Amino acid sequence: MVSNYSYQWSLFADWCAAADVEALPASPITLAEFLAENPGGAAVQLRRVSAINRAHLDAGQPAPGRVTSIRIALDSARSDRMIQRAEQYQVIAAGLTTSGSTAALFGRRDAVLLVLAGAGLSYRAIAELDRTDITTRGDSVWIGGRHRIRIAHNAAAGFEPATIWDRWHTVLQFSEHYPSTTLLAEHLQRNTFPDMAGLPQRRGPVAVSIDRWGHMPLPVTAMTAAEVGAVIAGHRTGVSPLHTPPRPIIRPSDSSDQSDPIGAPEPVAAELDSGYYRSGVEARRRAHTALADVPDMVDDVEDRIEQLLNRTLQLLESPASGGST
Repeated sequence: MVSNYSYQWSLFADWCAAADVEALPASPITLAEFLAENPGGAAVQLRRVSAINRAHLDAGQPAPGRVTSIRIALDSARSDRMIQRAEQYQVIAAGLTTSGSTAALFGRRDAVLLVLAGAGLSYRAIAELDRTDITTRGDSVWIGGRHRIRIAHNAAAGFEPATIWDRWHTVLQFSEHYPSTTLLAEHLQRNTFPDMAGLPQRRGPVAVSIDRWGHMPLPVTAMTAAEVGAVIAGHRTGVSPLHTPPRPIIRPSDSSDQSDPIGAPEPVAAELDSGYYRSGVEARRRAHTALADVPDMVDDVEDRIEQLLNRTLQLLESPASGGST
């Protein structure tokens, strides 16, 4: 430990001992709690973070002050927004369909996207996230890699992030080992997926493109940041796209049975006003126009926040704050 940082590190180590948490390596959450319980000016807090980062780097451990979670903790305004947004997204995710129809495929994926966005990941980070970065421990979800974020369950609100992730992860694993859209649709319809707990964990995107009929390309294609943002914005504003169910699968009960297979009931014809479709198209166009700037506005806010956070990191890495963090 550099002598200039001895006092700051001793303060942190003593606090960790009193709180019965590990000081080295320390999690970003531990660091955030330490800063919250030991208030000080910006210069004082930055020096404390620099001392803790330096001790971790000297010990060959990742610096807890350089990951996504501590960035969120350092920006209290963003933390407040994130709490509100996380609660909103959790409610939306819990209400999405997970079985019984084509919408269940989108529901399972979109629920994960909403949970990740509510946890503070940017659209770009979600688009780049690999499934091997996500693990479950009990009822919680852990995002590894450069993020190191824990998404805890909320029993009072009925929010179970581990269940939400497991539903989508099951689809990803099933599609990888049984590349059949028809077979996937059948298992989604009855929610009867085989046990795949023993299958090896393979790399692949978390945010996967799905066409309107519920087809996932093979190999899977990662969504872009813009596509992730569009999906989340649609759910947030209540105008998420409709999904076209595939044609019903008609199979005879036995190959020797000569009777006609039972298919889906004939649709009932309805007389629609001549302006029905035109009105629908106009309504969607108005909604699209009114909401067209929403993703850009969100991105602009995120960019400004990121600039502020980058300035904080520059302070941590500047010679004035100790030279190396």
